[in-house]
Formats: sequence, C-alpha cells, structure tokens
Amino acid sequence: MKAGLRQRLARIETEARALASSGEFGSFTSIERVLLTRGYQEAPKVFANRWTQAEVDRLCRQAKAGPARSASGTGA
Repeated sequence: MKAGLRQRLARIETEARALASSGEFGSFTSIERVLLTRGYQEAPKVFANRWTQAEVDRLCRQAKAGPARSASGTGA
C-alpha cells in the first residue's frame, strides 16, 4: 500500500472516531455516509474492517451514554 493512501486512510479513521465521539451518530454506517459526502471516497475501505466497525460503533454508544454513564463504571 502506498504511503499516501495509508495516510489518507488513517486520516479517515481519525475523522470517523471524532464523529463517533461527538454523540451525533448511532453507528458506523451513518458516519461512513457523512465521510463519503465530505469527499472521503476511501471510507468504504476503512469500514471494510470489522474491527473498525465495532470500534466506531462502541464510540458512538459511549458518546450517546454521556459522561455520567461512562464514568459510573470507574468507581467515581
């Protein structure tokens, strides 16, 4: 894989994680659509990886739960 493509895929993954953490999305599929509309045509390559799908979905759930629920498991 070329270095330029690898960097672009990493950028897409970083953007996907940021969107997931915003709490505005429910799953990787909605984030993938947003990334495609923003011109990230390689987004399907990123989300072809099931681990990435699961990670982004987890971040979406965590962001939707809010800081109170996610902190409750830490003993705080």
